Amino acid sequence: MLVGLLTLASRAVAHMMPAQQGTINIIDNTVFSAWSLPLSAFVGSDDNHDGRLSQSELQHHSADLRAQIGRRVHFYNDCYSDSCHGATAGRLELVMPMVEPDERDSSSMAGSTHVLVLMQATFDAAPQSLRVETDLFGTAANERQFTIKATRGTDAEIVVLTPARSAHAFFRSAWQVLADYVALGIEHILGGTDHLLFVLTIIAGAAGWRYWFGVLTSSTIAHSISLSLSVLGLVRVPAAIVEPPIAASIVVMAVLNLRQRADVMLRQHMAIVLACGLLHGLGFASALADMGLRGAYRVASVVGFNVGIEVGQAAFLCAVLAVGAFRRVVHWAWLTRRAAPSMHMMLSGPKPLAMPRVVSWSAALLGLFWFLDRLGASAQLMAQPVMR
Repeated sequence: MLVGLLTLASRAVAHMMPAQQGTINIIDNTVFSAWSLPLSAFVGSDDNHDGRLSQSELQHHSADLRAQIGRRVHFYNDCYSDSCHGATAGRLELVMPMVEPDERDSSSMAGSTHVLVLMQATFDAAPQSLRVETDLFGTAANERQFTIKATRGTDAEIVVLTPARSAHAFFRSAWQVLADYVALGIEHILGGTDHLLFVLTIIAGAAGWRYWFGVLTSSTIAHSISLSLSVLGLVRVPAAIVEPPIAASIVVMAVLNLRQRADVMLRQHMAIVLACGLLHGLGFASALADMGLRGAYRVASVVGFNVGIEVGQAAFLCAVLAVGAFRRVVHWAWLTRRAAPSMHMMLSGPKPLAMPRVVSWSAALLGLFWFLDRLGASAQLMAQPVMR
């Protein structure tokens, strides 16, 4: 009876399930799931290599498709309470691949580019934190992410899986979510070359803790505001529009460093950093949206991600200062040896270094290259038709 109901439901879902999206519904100890997966994620099913799975190909490869799904999709109950210890794997009791033509696409009568998969996994007890793992991502650039919405009673959570982040645990505690997003924020900022170069450029603007504290505080306030507004849905700017100005902000700060003297006005730099920081916050919001947001603990997700960004920035600042201190020590030792015959040179110490100008020139050139590259990529992306 259950299989019959799922079959009937699938005929309605097949026309409404967007590509590379899936749903999970947890009822007691059973997980019901429907996923729309790209055909290119499967091996050996497209006999005529036309990029579509026909009904005859589905019938011929149905057993192999079920086997591939069984090997490459896993459900776990991450339970660490007194009643259970560790992760328990769910039993896939139903795997049903389907393909139906889409009435919105006349060419789909030759077959579908996506496979609708119905699954049912069962646990011995109701899963406390359901972890999903899969590597069923397509080969095309627009098939490298998969959005899943999970529901359990009144709770709901949405996540975006990618080859780099192919597993996710749904319905964790607020503290677990906070800790996870702090780690994601640190990982994002330390892996974001453009954001780190922007931080390095504003650090190079002048020397002194008062200046560094002022500009970094301005950046923090700015990207915290725009990040929060974007996550709350009050401001929505596509990544294709945000990315080129982020690169341009690096050029702006670098040129400002090159044109002004060392006694630059702190307030002027803080104002410009504040404006640029709003753009970077929108960039962080795009990254956070790509990762997926914890539905029940959205505030914890945003706070944790923001804290992680600040921790990453602080770590980067400390590393830059440590490198600068080491360079000054080495430079002083070299000057001392070279200037040994001259007491005057020994007492005068090392001359001011040109490193801030080198950093600014390098940042300006690299930022300009990124700006032009992203501008072209954004134009191409916005010119593409929207995938249904």
